[in-house]
Amino acid sequence: MHAHHDQRVIAALSICGAMIAAVSCDTIVKHLSAHYPIHMVNTVRFALTVPTGLYLVYREGAFSSLVPPQFALLSMRGLLIALGNLFFMLGAATIPLADGVALFFTMPFFVAGVVPFLIGERVPLIRWVTIGVGFIGVIIMTRPGTTMFQPEALLAVLCAFFYGIGQVLTRRIDPKLPTAITAIWQSGLYTVFYITLALIFGFGLIAPSGNASLDFLTRAWAMPRAEDLGLMALAGLISCVQIPLQVAGYRLAASSFVAPFEYTAMIWAVIYGVIVFKDIPDEPTLIGAGIVAAAGLLMLRYDRK
Repeated sequence: MHAHHDQRVIAALSICGAMIAAVSCDTIVKHLSAHYPIHMVNTVRFALTVPTGLYLVYREGAFSSLVPPQFALLSMRGLLIALGNLFFMLGAATIPLADGVALFFTMPFFVAGVVPFLIGERVPLIRWVTIGVGFIGVIIMTRPGTTMFQPEALLAVLCAFFYGIGQVLTRRIDPKLPTAITAIWQSGLYTVFYITLALIFGFGLIAPSGNASLDFLTRAWAMPRAEDLGLMALAGLISCVQIPLQVAGYRLAASSFVAPFEYTAMIWAVIYGVIVFKDIPDEPTLIGAGIVAAAGLLMLRYDRK
């Protein structure tokens, strides 16, 4: 019993550490978004995670499973999550980081909404209620129809949607497949995805629009300053830490226990937002974020029971 308790503590600490790493990377990428394109920043970042992924495969002795029978499913899952990452960072180029993270936490609602159609799970009434409550929180945060509304906030919701579908597909992956294989496929697909975007947008054929999110996507590659290249590499190294921490967290304890600790990301998003970007959340944002978090935690608590 004591050993089981210790594992749960380590799992919780691992996820909390992973959230610090994730928000730290988001902060670096948002900072670089004013001068460099996302496909440049994230190609450097995710290319550095591939060696870490291969090391995890080596540690698990899983090289024989590197091209598993479910490679098509892994590819689809990886592409959806890469799209989610793209939409989140494009949105974060314009809206405060804490807003983006809070909107990302609508993901459990999308998961609940799509599972009946993708894997045939029945969705209980309590889930539909929490979905409705969660999206009331989103409306309070984004305030559509007012001058405070920023269309780029919808990119963070799109991120949650694609991440949500990706997580549903995760449930269809053979549980016997080593976790490291899923991780290396994700790292590799991230890298290929952003290299592809670089080939499409990286030559500077699209003139600047003045919109921070759009320009972050279409800006041409440029020779980075040494300190900025260092930040890109730092984001990659932090991502290398985040991967094993998240893997460890979800392997040491049940996902229903671990998942609520991902909400600690909101704390770091607010802190980084205030210190780095001078973004102080207003009252409706805090209320809406609180409603989204409460609804998500309620759903997770129900699932745990």
